[in-house]
Amino acid sequence: MQVGAASSGFQIIANANQQASQSAQTLAELASKREPQQNQVVDAMVSLSQAELYAKAGVKVINTESKMLGTLLDVKA
Repeated sequence: MQVGAASSGFQIIANANQQASQSAQTLAELASKREPQQNQVVDAMVSLSQAELYAKAGVKVINTESKMLGTLLDVKA
């Protein structure tokens, strides 16, 4: 079984999506509280920002593999 960079990129994006969903759920739960702890809100926001960065990294992995494959095909032709 061969594993390419694209599958790794898609896995990174899937993990980022799951993290973003969990962070959003946490923020929604905190918003329903009367007086949420400030550090809980900050932690959830930081986690949401991390998820965004992970998703962007996954996209860059996929784009890099695509460009590399295109270059290899150009060299071969």
